[in-house]
Amino acid sequence: MDIERGILGGYALIVLGFFLILLSMFTGESHAALFLIFPVIYGEGFLPLLGFLLIFAGMLLIFFLPFRIHTHQIPSENYEMEDEHMVLPMENKVEKKYGGVILIGPIPIVFGSDKSMALIATSIALIVLAILLLFFLYG
Repeated sequence: MDIERGILGGYALIVLGFFLILLSMFTGESHAALFLIFPVIYGEGFLPLLGFLLIFAGMLLIFFLPFRIHTHQIPSENYEMEDEHMVLPMENKVEKKYGGVILIGPIPIVFGSDKSMALIATSIALIVLAILLLFFLYG
C-alpha cells in the first residue's frame, strides 16, 4: 500500500464515520449538544460507536502512515565507488526559516528563526490585529 492511497483511505474512513454518526442522529441513537461553546455528540447503540471508531481509525491512519519506513533496494547508479566503499553523492543542505504569531486575546506573541522572519510575523500580527479592531469597532 503506498502512502497516498493509505491517506485517502483514512479520509474515506473519517467521512464514513461522520455519515454513520449523522445516520444515527436521524434514527435517534445519538444526539448533539453544546457544552459551554464546544459542540458535543453523544449516543448509545451500535451506529454511533462504529462511527466514532471509524473516525478514530481514519485519524490514526492519516497520522501514522507517513512515518512508515520504506525498505527497498537503492539502484547502484546513485552510488560512487571510492576505495572499495560505496559513497552516497553529496546533497545540498537548505537552511529552513520559520516564524509565527500566537494571539492570546489582543496580545500577540511573535517568534521566528531569524530577524527577517520575526519582522514578517510581526507585520502579519499587526495586519490581523487591525482587521480584528475594525470588526470590533464597526461590526
